[in-house]
Amino acid sequence: MDMKKPGKSKIAVVVHGGCGAVASAAERRKRNAICQGAAEAAYRVLREGGSSLDAVERAVCVCEDSGILNAGRGGFLQADGVRRSDCSIMADDRRAGSVVQVPLLRNPIRLARYILEQRAHVMLSGTQALELALRLGHEIHAGAAPGKIEYWQEHMNEAVRALDYAKMATQWRESQRHRVGTVGAVALDARGHIAAATSTGGLGQCYPGRVGDSAVIGAGTYATGRVGVSMTGAGEHILVQLSARTLCDRVGEGMLLDGAAGSVIEDLGKAGAFAGLIALDRSGEIVAVKNTEFMAVGRCA
Repeated sequence: MDMKKPGKSKIAVVVHGGCGAVASAAERRKRNAICQGAAEAAYRVLREGGSSLDAVERAVCVCEDSGILNAGRGGFLQADGVRRSDCSIMADDRRAGSVVQVPLLRNPIRLARYILEQRAHVMLSGTQALELALRLGHEIHAGAAPGKIEYWQEHMNEAVRALDYAKMATQWRESQRHRVGTVGAVALDARGHIAAATSTGGLGQCYPGRVGDSAVIGAGTYATGRVGVSMTGAGEHILVQLSARTLCDRVGEGMLLDGAAGSVIEDLGKAGAFAGLIALDRSGEIVAVKNTEFMAVGRCA
């Protein structure tokens, strides 16, 4: 069993905005600035006595609201032109909540947090999840960010129009490294508690209903009393390897945080997957590791 340190802990937060290829230095600066702003917003929550769960929810909401990063109102459109979100949130006491393929929500992470707090189900999906969010008064954002509409229009082709799964799968394999997606946050609060959260609009032009790692506890998100992690990258590979849980297990077995993070990314690289992660342990140490040319990151400690 993980033991909490007595007394007041150092507070810290780290945020990512996805990994992949980014065309320009200006775009990199913009994405990093959003992540830093999200980290600062979450850090204010921690400084005012808020919990690690409050902090990661706040950070992810900032990212979902940006309209730039691939989450919330800025999420990619699937092949049928619908924006659907996956996300998850987890506390170090093993409480967790996630939503899968929920359309239209501005801040799907808020619904995942609600599910976590109810201590009943862990995952809700689709229109039923949307209906619950609407009953709770959560805000919808029916449109899509201009950049994501342009992406959908530019990548419309015969395979997408026909929803030809095999041809679409081939196109995805050939283009996956050029996509930048997913946002996430990990925080440590003054009581020594860790939480992690991840949110995504998934893959642009993907087959409708596709689910990657971001909503799956143990794959895209995981937290223990020792460490929390949020993943980004090739969701199918991260899902199969349960990368977030693997990192936490390695830290629990005594591996140093940077070594555990590096080994998880190395394992994904051996499988041919592009990936990145952020992680934070209970001492306040932060790591951000990637095998791509870029990953947007912000941090405060």
